[in-house]
Amino acid sequence: MSSGAGGSSEEEDDDDDDEPTNPWEVPDGLLMQVIWISTFPLLVSLWYSVPHCKKEGSRHLYWVTFGMSLVWIAAYAYCMVWWASTLGFAIGIPDAIMGLTVLAAGTSIPDALSSIVVARNGFGDMAVSSSVGSNVFDICFGLPLPWLIKTAMVDPGS
Repeated sequence: MSSGAGGSSEEEDDDDDDEPTNPWEVPDGLLMQVIWISTFPLLVSLWYSVPHCKKEGSRHLYWVTFGMSLVWIAAYAYCMVWWASTLGFAIGIPDAIMGLTVLAAGTSIPDALSSIVVARNGFGDMAVSSSVGSNVFDICFGLPLPWLIKTAMVDPGS
C-alpha cells in the first residue's frame, strides 16, 4: 500500500480501468454471478445510455456523460425513496421514520466506509474532509433545493 499521494499500488490500478464493466460478460464464481444477476438491469441501462467519454472518438461527449449520470442518480434516488416509503407503508412505519433512519443510514454508511478505507491508506485529512464535506453539502444543497422546488414551483406561497 502506498503512504503518499504520489505512490501507486495494485488496488489503485483496479480503480482506473479504461473500459466500463461489460454487462454481457458473466463473471466467475457463484457470489459474483449472484451480484451480476441482481445488478444486470442497472448495468445494461447505464451501458446503453451513458457514453464512455474516455474513448478517443467520444471525448467530446463528456457533457452528455455528466448529464446522463445526473439523470440516472436522480432516477435511482427517486426509486429508492418511493420503494422505502412503500415498504414503510406496508409494514406500518411512517414516512418520516423511514426517511430519518433507513434512507439516512443508506446514504451515510457508504460515506463512512469510504472514509474508513481512505483513513486506513494513511489519508486521515481526506477522510475527515469527506465526512464533513458531504454533510455540509447535504445541509446546504440537499435540504434547501427540494424545499425551494416545492414552495416556488409546486405549491407557490406555501
